[in-house]
Amino acid sequence: MMNENEDPIEAFGSAEEGNAPLHSYMDPALFDTINRQAQIDLLTPVFDAITLAGVDYDLKAQDSATGKRYTLFKGEEVIEVFVMDSNLTSNITEAIENSKDV
Repeated sequence: MMNENEDPIEAFGSAEEGNAPLHSYMDPALFDTINRQAQIDLLTPVFDAITLAGVDYDLKAQDSATGKRYTLFKGEEVIEVFVMDSNLTSNITEAIENSKDV
C-alpha cells in the first residue's frame, strides 16, 4: 500500500519504465479476448484514480482458477472484488467514488 511520501509514478511506472509495474496485474489467461495493450489501457486509469483518491486505497491482484481477481481495499477493509473485463476501469473507479461517502 502506498503512503503519502511515495510517488505514484515510482509505484506504478512511468514513461521511462514502461508498463513493467503493471505486469503483475495483467491476466495472460485473457490475452485472447483482452490483449496486453487493452489490459494496460484498462489498468492505467485505475491506478491514476487510486492515486487521486488518496493513500487509503490499494489494489491487489490474486491468481484464481479462472484468472486474476482484483481486490480493492480502503485501509484494511475490502471494498469490492473485480475480474478483468472491458468494464474494469469504470467498475473500480465507481467503487472508489462510492466508498468515499462511507
